[in-house]
Amino acid sequence: MSGRLVPIEEVPDPVFAERMLGDGVAVDPVEGIGVAPISGRLVVFHSAGHAFAVEEATTGISVLVHIGLDTVEMHGAGFERLAEAGQDVTAGQEIVRFDLAAIEAAGHSSRSPIVIPQLEPGARVTVTDAERVRAGRDVLLTVELPDGERAPGD
Repeated sequence: MSGRLVPIEEVPDPVFAERMLGDGVAVDPVEGIGVAPISGRLVVFHSAGHAFAVEEATTGISVLVHIGLDTVEMHGAGFERLAEAGQDVTAGQEIVRFDLAAIEAAGHSSRSPIVIPQLEPGARVTVTDAERVRAGRDVLLTVELPDGERAPGD
């Protein structure tokens, strides 16, 4: 998504800030569009539309995108799903649209963690130095696998 990058440890939710789900970064979105961070299969798409994960076929690395914090409590209000679990998607493809004003009105933060869950031991995540990113255009982070291979960018 497009917006200002925020270090994962600045997400006001310990599950993300303490990297319990994986390493990554967060975005303070400036528009309500969530795109596929990598090409692969949409392996998870929460019915409320607030969270999805895409798995890259070659490496098996997946990227979890969680739109906002505690937005599951909105039960899908303000979210429009544009894809379905099991579908193959390409990096930058729109997956969900969301209403930033509705998230704020519901009393939730729109800060959106983007994490790499279940990385193999020795893998390293590097976050871009950019302060702002554009959906589908900029690399947020890279993953270096223990064998020195780089996984497709985010």
